[in-house]
Amino acid sequence: MNTFHLADVRSLLDASEPVVAAVEQTLARGHGWSRTVTTVTDRIAITIARGIVCGHLAPGKRLLEKDLSEALGVSRAPIREALRILERERLVDCQARRGCVVIELDEKEVVELFAVRSALHEILFTQLMAEQRGPLASLIAQRLGRLDEALHGPTDHYTVCGYLLHMSIIDLSGNRLVADLLPSIALRTLRHLRRGHASHPASVARSIRNWRAIHRAVLLGDTAHVLARIQERTEVAMAMSLDAVRPPRPR
Repeated sequence: MNTFHLADVRSLLDASEPVVAAVEQTLARGHGWSRTVTTVTDRIAITIARGIVCGHLAPGKRLLEKDLSEALGVSRAPIREALRILERERLVDCQARRGCVVIELDEKEVVELFAVRSALHEILFTQLMAEQRGPLASLIAQRLGRLDEALHGPTDHYTVCGYLLHMSIIDLSGNRLVADLLPSIALRTLRHLRRGHASHPASVARSIRNWRAIHRAVLLGDTAHVLARIQERTEVAMAMSLDAVRPPRPR
């Protein structure tokens, strides 16, 4: 089992990655933080979560409180609390006397995760089309320019832009249960989407075309077409994510 080493701290403390904003917004929302995170525990949770989502802390890596405490220059108490937050997010698995381990990425997790996401999306977009069609159309229209700009940069930029659009769409929902459940699986989904788009760069252009089709369908009030395009997005994302977690075939 891989153990965290002090050298790993360099990648954790590099805040230049676009994923930082996505991780911070998701954890802030899910745990009732203010948008300006100030506590040591909160900042540590964001730092470690970013390391996991970005792949700096690989699946199976063991995260010992002592090592993290030395690497991040803080006491073990906030490290322990931060790891509990990430355990609730299903990014780490903590066991008594063994410490915490970055959760492995496997096919079972991908299939289960996207099945739940698909069911919640059907409820979300059906209700939005019935109750918030105008705001939904305006929101997508506002973000399409950012998605187009991200098309010409690293795939991470596009992944984060699309992810933040998705989080903003959730904010429109009047269904409090759906609005709570989707963010609760968001970072796990982001972890897979990031790997999927990186493995299939051509998927970015296809994704933008899909968002444009969704926007047109929203403007037309065509709920069935919106749901079909959302389902298509889920199926493509799941296929890419499965490819990314499967071991390479022997030649």
